[in-house]
Amino acid sequence: MNLVHKIITAIDSNRQVFKNMTWLSVLQFANYLIPLLIIPYIVRILGVELFGKVSYAQNIITYFTLIVNFGFEYSATRKIAIHKNDTEKVRVVFWTVIIQKAMLLVVSFLGLIALYFTFPKVNQNFTLYLFVFLINVGFVFFPTWLFQGFEKMGKMAVFTVLARGLGLVFTLLLVKSASDYLLYPALMSFSYILFGLIAFVYAVKHFNLASFKTNKTIGKEIFKEGFPVFLNSFFTSAYTIANMTILGFFVTNTVLGYYSGAYKIIMAICLITTTPIGMAIYPKISRKFTESKTAGALYLKKVGKFIVLYGLLISLLTFVATPFLVNLILGESFEPSINLLRLFSVLPFLIITASLFTIQGIYGAGLQKYAPWIGFTIGVFCISLNLILIPKFGMYGAALSWIASQMLEIIISGAVFYKKINK
Repeated sequence: MNLVHKIITAIDSNRQVFKNMTWLSVLQFANYLIPLLIIPYIVRILGVELFGKVSYAQNIITYFTLIVNFGFEYSATRKIAIHKNDTEKVRVVFWTVIIQKAMLLVVSFLGLIALYFTFPKVNQNFTLYLFVFLINVGFVFFPTWLFQGFEKMGKMAVFTVLARGLGLVFTLLLVKSASDYLLYPALMSFSYILFGLIAFVYAVKHFNLASFKTNKTIGKEIFKEGFPVFLNSFFTSAYTIANMTILGFFVTNTVLGYYSGAYKIIMAICLITTTPIGMAIYPKISRKFTESKTAGALYLKKVGKFIVLYGLLISLLTFVATPFLVNLILGESFEPSINLLRLFSVLPFLIITASLFTIQGIYGAGLQKYAPWIGFTIGVFCISLNLILIPKFGMYGAALSWIASQMLEIIISGAVFYKKINK
């Protein structure tokens, strides 16, 4: 009874957090489960090889998405959360971030052009890579960081569901054979651009942001705060997206298809079940750390034990449900993905534990300057491990590298956080 009382008390005292977490679960459903819902149809239309080809293009474009998003989902969210009652300051932050993201989109496109001349896979399939790239236009205008800072996740979730849902409907209606494989990424990008613009217009009107205004000082602050987060995200991408990038140099498109199938399932599970928790408590943790380091650390400790147990439960359920998930989502032709997904099943527990120290702890406490060094260390470790294990073990080597790197992140981030907070 005492445990039940504690849980009820925790929920009651964090009602807004749980409300946001619910909406963010809907958001992650839209971002990752809706695209996953189309996978059973797409893999049966395209086949393993073409599915691997499209997935590899999505993998490469993810690097440009990291550049466009830059870390604003934390630096800009933090600014909005702190100054949410100051409309003038919010207006400046909003337009500053939009301008900066647009500039980063141009930089990213130039990077894609550079790959056209240097990377055979891009040169031979440039239309495919361009259609996948266009989703970044939607990311420029979709102000998720603004809604998150205001803790208005409901509207953000609705727009995202509509965007992803429209892409799913168009895919079912228009992609009818393997020859239509270019339509698949093109329709997804188009739908996200459309509702990104709609969300942008809504945000401008709803939050009274129509008056264009920027500030160089605030712009530098946001960019400076976001830069370590960006570097850390870019480095730590070594054990999420770089695994598949390196794998593509050693295996066929068919093996890439097997790996991508298991990867998409585990990422959907992780992002639907673990990311909403982190995103929901991040604004409150940021405010707690603004009050004092002690208040932030105590709140993190209070919610952390429940979150870790939750992550462990998700991992156990994933391991048990693996054969069912692969057969349902990917089909019998993806049987090699079963053992791979079983190996991946430990990741929900590892990812949610790592996020407690990295995102909630280090970012929330304003210790972003340490993030690039942590990310660089883990990134070098992971890439090195990939280069050793992938030639010997193929897709299983990529999976083992990801798991080992995630464990290293927990150790390093936890040590840095506790050392700095105690100091």
